[in-house]
Amino acid sequence: MGGEAVEIDLVRLLVFPVVGFLAGFAAQWLLQARRSRDELVRALAGERAAALRQLWAITTLPREITSLAPDAAVGESARQRLNAAIVDWYTAGGGALYLSWHATQRVFDLLDGLRTDETRRSALEGLVSALRTRLKYDSGIYERAETRRPLRRPRPSPWE
Repeated sequence: MGGEAVEIDLVRLLVFPVVGFLAGFAAQWLLQARRSRDELVRALAGERAAALRQLWAITTLPREITSLAPDAAVGESARQRLNAAIVDWYTAGGGALYLSWHATQRVFDLLDGLRTDETRRSALEGLVSALRTRLKYDSGIYERAETRRPLRRPRPSPWE
Protein backbone atom coordinates (compact mmCIF):
# COMPACT_ATOMS: atom_id res chain seq x y z
CA MET A 1 0.00 0.00 0.00
CA GLY A 2 2.81 2.40 0.79
CA GLY A 3 4.51 1.62 -2.56
CA GLU A 4 1.45 2.68 -4.52
CA ALA A 5 1.33 6.00 -2.69
CA VAL A 6 5.00 6.63 -3.52
CA GLU A 7 4.36 5.85 -7.21
CA ILE A 8 1.40 8.23 -7.29
CA ASP A 9 3.50 10.91 -5.58
CA LEU A 10 6.32 10.38 -8.12
CA VAL A 11 3.88 10.71 -11.01
CA ARG A 12 2.40 13.82 -9.49
CA LEU A 13 5.75 15.38 -8.62
CA LEU A 14 7.83 14.39 -11.67
CA VAL A 15 5.80 13.24 -14.66
CA PHE A 16 3.04 15.85 -14.60
CA PRO A 17 5.43 18.81 -14.38
CA VAL A 18 7.65 17.40 -17.15
CA VAL A 19 4.65 16.77 -19.41
CA GLY A 20 3.30 20.23 -18.58
CA PHE A 21 6.65 21.82 -19.35
CA LEU A 22 6.97 19.99 -22.68
CA ALA A 23 3.38 20.87 -23.65
CA GLY A 24 3.94 24.51 -22.76
CA PHE A 25 7.23 24.60 -24.65
CA ALA A 26 5.63 23.03 -27.75
CA ALA A 27 2.67 25.42 -27.62
CA GLN A 28 4.99 28.42 -27.26
CA TRP A 29 7.15 27.21 -30.16
CA LEU A 30 4.11 26.74 -32.40
CA LEU A 31 2.74 30.16 -31.49
CA GLN A 32 6.09 31.81 -32.21
CA ALA A 33 6.37 30.04 -35.57
CA ARG A 34 2.86 31.21 -36.46
CA ARG A 35 3.63 34.76 -35.32
CA SER A 36 6.80 34.82 -37.43
CA ARG A 37 4.92 33.59 -40.52
CA ASP A 38 2.16 36.16 -39.97
CA GLU A 39 4.75 38.95 -39.68
CA LEU A 40 6.39 37.85 -42.92
CA VAL A 41 3.04 37.70 -44.73
CA ARG A 42 2.19 41.22 -43.47
CA ALA A 43 5.57 42.54 -44.54
CA LEU A 44 5.12 41.14 -48.05
CA ALA A 45 1.47 42.16 -48.39
CA GLY A 46 2.11 45.17 -50.64
CA GLU A 47 4.50 43.30 -52.92
CA ARG A 48 2.17 40.32 -53.01
CA ALA A 49 -0.82 42.46 -53.95
CA ALA A 50 1.18 44.07 -56.78
CA ALA A 51 2.32 40.67 -58.05
CA LEU A 52 -1.20 39.25 -57.96
CA ARG A 53 -2.54 42.33 -59.80
CA GLN A 54 0.10 41.67 -62.46
CA LEU A 55 -1.04 38.07 -62.79
CA TRP A 56 -4.64 39.27 -63.00
CA ALA A 57 -3.71 41.58 -65.88
CA ILE A 58 -1.75 38.85 -67.64
CA THR A 59 -4.70 36.46 -67.44
CA THR A 60 -7.16 38.97 -68.88
CA LEU A 61 -7.89 37.16 -72.11
CA PRO A 62 -7.36 39.26 -75.24
CA ARG A 63 -10.15 40.04 -77.68
CA GLU A 64 -8.75 37.52 -80.17
CA ILE A 65 -9.73 34.80 -77.68
CA THR A 66 -12.90 36.25 -76.17
CA SER A 67 -14.37 36.88 -79.62
CA LEU A 68 -14.20 33.17 -80.49
CA ALA A 69 -17.23 30.93 -80.24
CA PRO A 70 -17.27 29.05 -76.90
CA ASP A 71 -16.42 25.73 -78.54
CA ALA A 72 -13.80 27.18 -80.93
CA ALA A 73 -10.19 26.08 -80.54
CA VAL A 74 -7.83 28.78 -79.29
CA GLY A 75 -5.04 29.46 -81.79
CA GLU A 76 -1.50 28.40 -81.08
CA SER A 77 -0.03 31.91 -81.26
CA ALA A 78 -2.48 33.23 -78.64
CA ARG A 79 -1.84 30.25 -76.38
CA GLN A 80 1.90 30.62 -76.81
CA ARG A 81 1.88 34.35 -75.91
CA LEU A 82 -0.23 33.78 -72.80
CA ASN A 83 1.91 30.81 -71.76
CA ALA A 84 5.11 32.88 -72.15
CA ALA A 85 3.67 35.79 -70.14
CA ILE A 86 2.58 33.51 -67.28
CA VAL A 87 5.88 31.60 -67.19
CA ASP A 88 7.82 34.88 -67.22
CA TRP A 89 5.70 36.25 -64.35
CA TYR A 90 6.03 32.99 -62.42
CA THR A 91 9.79 32.52 -62.81
CA ALA A 92 11.73 35.63 -63.84
CA GLY A 93 9.29 37.99 -62.14
CA GLY A 94 9.30 35.94 -58.94
CA GLY A 95 5.51 35.65 -58.88
CA ALA A 96 5.73 32.09 -57.61
CA LEU A 97 6.86 33.47 -54.24
CA TYR A 98 3.45 35.03 -53.64
CA LEU A 99 1.15 32.14 -54.58
CA SER A 100 -0.43 29.71 -52.17
CA TRP A 101 -0.08 26.02 -52.93
CA HIS A 102 -3.64 25.92 -54.28
CA ALA A 103 -3.14 28.99 -56.47
CA THR A 104 0.06 27.44 -57.83
CA GLN A 105 -1.96 24.37 -58.80
CA ARG A 106 -4.45 26.63 -60.63
CA VAL A 107 -1.56 28.30 -62.51
CA PHE A 108 -0.24 24.87 -63.49
CA ASP A 109 -3.73 23.83 -64.63
CA LEU A 110 -3.91 26.95 -66.80
CA LEU A 111 -0.47 26.26 -68.27
CA ASP A 112 -1.51 22.67 -69.04
CA GLY A 113 -4.62 23.98 -70.78
CA LEU A 114 -2.57 26.40 -72.86
CA ARG A 115 -0.20 23.65 -73.94
CA THR A 116 -2.75 21.50 -75.69
CA ASP A 117 -4.04 21.98 -79.22
CA GLU A 118 -7.57 21.00 -78.20
CA THR A 119 -8.11 23.93 -75.83
CA ARG A 120 -11.45 25.61 -76.46
CA ARG A 121 -12.31 29.17 -75.46
CA SER A 122 -14.82 28.04 -72.83
CA ALA A 123 -12.29 25.66 -71.25
CA LEU A 124 -9.64 28.37 -71.18
CA GLU A 125 -12.08 30.82 -69.59
CA GLY A 126 -12.88 28.19 -66.96
CA LEU A 127 -9.20 27.72 -66.13
CA VAL A 128 -8.67 31.48 -65.85
CA SER A 129 -11.78 31.81 -63.71
CA ALA A 130 -10.63 29.03 -61.36
CA LEU A 131 -7.27 30.77 -60.91
CA ARG A 132 -8.83 34.17 -60.30
CA THR A 133 -11.35 32.73 -57.85
CA ARG A 134 -8.46 31.18 -55.91
CA LEU A 135 -6.57 34.49 -55.93
CA LYS A 136 -9.63 36.25 -54.51
CA TYR A 137 -9.97 33.60 -51.80
CA ASP A 138 -6.27 33.74 -50.90
CA SER A 139 -6.45 37.54 -50.73
CA GLY A 140 -9.37 37.39 -48.31
CA ILE A 141 -11.88 38.87 -50.76
CA TYR A 142 -13.93 35.67 -51.08
CA GLU A 143 -15.01 33.36 -48.29
CA ARG A 144 -14.86 29.61 -48.91
CA ALA A 145 -18.60 29.36 -49.73
CA GLU A 146 -18.28 32.13 -52.32
CA THR A 147 -15.65 30.17 -54.23
CA ARG A 148 -18.30 27.62 -55.17
CA ARG A 149 -21.04 30.07 -56.18
CA PRO A 150 -21.27 30.92 -59.86
CA LEU A 151 -21.33 34.58 -60.81
CA ARG A 152 -24.01 35.91 -63.12
CA ARG A 153 -22.22 37.18 -66.19
CA PRO A 154 -23.25 40.46 -67.80
CA ARG A 155 -24.58 40.33 -71.31
CA PRO A 156 -22.02 40.91 -74.07
CA SER A 157 -21.11 44.51 -74.74
CA PRO A 158 -22.75 45.94 -77.86
CA TRP A 159 -19.66 48.12 -78.43
CA GLU A 160 -17.08 45.38 -78.83
